[in-house]
Amino acid sequence: MPKNAAGPTGLSRRSLIAGALGLTAATAGGGLLSGCSSSGNASGAAGAATGPAAAPSVTLGPKLAGVLYPDGYVGPVAREHKPITTEKVTFKIVVKQDVTIGDWKTNAFTKWLEQKTGIHIEWNQVGGTDDDVMTKVNAMIAAGDIPDAFMGIDFSRSQLFLYGSQGLFADVNQYIDGYALNLQQAMKDYPDARKLVQAPDKKIYSFPNFNDCYHCRASAGRSFLNTQWIKQVGLAMPKTTDEFLEVMRAFKKADLAGNGRTIPFAGYKDAKIDPYFVNAFLYNPGDPWLVLNDGKVDVTFNKDEWREGLKYMNTLYGEGLINRDVFTADEDQLQRYGNAPGKPLIGGARVNYWGNFVDIDQKDPNARWREYEACPPLEGPNKVRYAAWDYLNIGVEVSQLVITKKCAKPELLVQWADAQLELEAILRGYAGPQFAWAKKGELGINGKQAVYGYAATWNTSKNISWSQDNPMYRSQDFRLSERVDPKDLTFEKPLYEQTKQSYFPYKQPQDLQFPPVTLDQDQAAQEAELKTNLKGEVEQSFAKFLTGQLDPNDDAAWNDYKDRVEKIGVKPYLELQQAAYEAYNS
Repeated sequence: MPKNAAGPTGLSRRSLIAGALGLTAATAGGGLLSGCSSSGNASGAAGAATGPAAAPSVTLGPKLAGVLYPDGYVGPVAREHKPITTEKVTFKIVVKQDVTIGDWKTNAFTKWLEQKTGIHIEWNQVGGTDDDVMTKVNAMIAAGDIPDAFMGIDFSRSQLFLYGSQGLFADVNQYIDGYALNLQQAMKDYPDARKLVQAPDKKIYSFPNFNDCYHCRASAGRSFLNTQWIKQVGLAMPKTTDEFLEVMRAFKKADLAGNGRTIPFAGYKDAKIDPYFVNAFLYNPGDPWLVLNDGKVDVTFNKDEWREGLKYMNTLYGEGLINRDVFTADEDQLQRYGNAPGKPLIGGARVNYWGNFVDIDQKDPNARWREYEACPPLEGPNKVRYAAWDYLNIGVEVSQLVITKKCAKPELLVQWADAQLELEAILRGYAGPQFAWAKKGELGINGKQAVYGYAATWNTSKNISWSQDNPMYRSQDFRLSERVDPKDLTFEKPLYEQTKQSYFPYKQPQDLQFPPVTLDQDQAAQEAELKTNLKGEVEQSFAKFLTGQLDPNDDAAWNDYKDRVEKIGVKPYLELQQAAYEAYNS
């Protein structure tokens, strides 16, 4: 879900800052934040938090015997868990309600983790949409009613920095070396991680989550085409914009869906089509369209190459080669096209994976989804061909566990979070107890020795896992070491293979990618309005140019569009991003 850097829906910048400032004042006056917990219970007694112990003696348990790892494996390992404390310790944590998790108190992973760590949690479960949850959380903060920690709450980077700099959120960085040995290893395995999670003041205001999804790195620009249709029209998988146009025209002429229902190529509102097609003209990562040129932040949506992409897509749409409802169709509508009885209605689609537009039956070797293969990036007339590869998509979630200043024993809570980065804890926390260690010779998604396997690819059981709402360390090697069952072939293996073959070779140079940056409170307040207005103008004009309401070949129409985005504030918007980038890169 997109996050508003200036605060959640329903709260202004002023109220957001006022809440944080009010809490800081309470601390100075001996109020809420000074009333922290004692050694017996981590919530509600007197005695302020004083920082990490001088000489911690935390060690990791021995590795579990019998767990196999492929050569060169980088990721979490299975170890014996040792109780973190022999005292009865309780922390109060705010979490989101989730139907898959069920009741956090009785959840199977909750019980397992408490048995292993000796840490008891009192859960405050907040319901509603993500916006509702964030509004309620900010109301708690403004009222001074805060827990020891928030887990799985979607604080933005700017919110973390704001609340952290005001003294509400603890700096986890001071505890990593002494108490978070699994996190230490993860940060060694991923050298960019610390830079990605730290705030501009070099502090780390949350215990992060890692989920390095290889195929996700190409998701923004992935498309699929029906290989059976391509064969029927006597052509090959297209490599260029001209070849793609030829294939689409052939699909329409042959009317392979029958009765004039054929839609050569489909898109829908939740997966924008510009990252696929515009990357044949210039590197375009998609919304918010920010790129780097020799260290300078720039946008793609006002460039001549963007216009050339608009002309190409206008041709596709004008000839009826793209679905008419490309900007309004939701995923349900796209699946009606893909799952139409008899024959599919679409020859291809701009989606993240097969499940967005067609049912996935893993047991049927002739299932319809298997007819569609990833279409590589297209090469444009000037030999441009990018895959919009996300180098920094190592799955770092910066707000997975946020420890507040009310917590009297943050070092224990850090150890509790770090215990969740051990391999068995990850498997149980992600999908429950129905897993097994792989046997020698069993292969993973990447064709190497597997490490583990699940009883089912999609586990729909409830109240057994934390449904990815907790800290984990799912490295790329970890994800790819899931056992592949030849009798129940998961879509993960072909998705990995097609991503590796069709997109990885065309990734853009990494120095073109704009990283996730953190804005301070003043920058965030300025950015919020500029970003919203620019996004609205770019998306509305994109739709008008593509559908022909505006003519991309008309110089006057194109110049008017550029004038509009300039008046909204491209220059100040880029100045804000440049300042944030330089702080990130310092």
